[in-house]
Amino acid sequence: MARAFPGQLDAAGASAFTSRTHPPSIVADMPLPSQRTVAARDRSSFSILTVCTGNICRSPQAEHLLRLRFDTAFGAQAADVVVVGSAGTLGYDGQRIDEQARAEAERLGALHAAGHRARRLRPDFIERADLILGMSREHRGAAASMLPSANRRAFALVEFARVLEALAQGRVDVGIGLDRSGLAPFMHSVVEAAATARGLVAPPHSRVEDDIIDPYRLSADVYRQSADAVQLWVGRTMQALTTLAGQPFPDGAGSQSRLP
Repeated sequence: MARAFPGQLDAAGASAFTSRTHPPSIVADMPLPSQRTVAARDRSSFSILTVCTGNICRSPQAEHLLRLRFDTAFGAQAADVVVVGSAGTLGYDGQRIDEQARAEAERLGALHAAGHRARRLRPDFIERADLILGMSREHRGAAASMLPSANRRAFALVEFARVLEALAQGRVDVGIGLDRSGLAPFMHSVVEAAATARGLVAPPHSRVEDDIIDPYRLSADVYRQSADAVQLWVGRTMQALTTLAGQPFPDGAGSQSRLP
């Protein structure tokens, strides 16, 4: 299956971690990325980093569901080239996933979520990630503020899904051809196209529609609502990706480009 992000802690690797929290100047309403040229990235693999606040509810759910959906959509090729991990802007290294969040993840099919251990977001995690997906605009902004060079690779999950759907449906044309020579090059080209298309896609009626609610210490109904939102937007992201992919990629024995 799609692999865990390098350095993701497990039960054996948990450690205490304390550091200064992000300053209050990190806000959701960051300027959209510039169009400046950035250094080329290694296109032989593709890594995704999901980000929330504590890394014990939303982002581990998104991490595990993305891994599952990539395996379903792209089969053996995803296991070879796609790496998925998560971190939290205010997380404590080694903390276990919230029990209610774990139960919701397992309900949605993420059967290995119990082994998750939290990580505090760090610049090197962001640097290694080819795509950063915040569970809210605040988390996207925190990642881009910590490492400004990652601005074009940072999205809110809901935002990313909306942009990919616009690309898949032909509602925007950014003039960037999608590289179909393999899954990893394809994903890199998708992120490049999404970064360019972001400003061309109509925003939601309210900016909070790009945020997935934080369920921590709220009611069971809110945990269910939050987890269902994570599943919905992961699913819409993957459906748009499979539409954009079109045909199976070469050299991916047993892989499929469309969801069953």
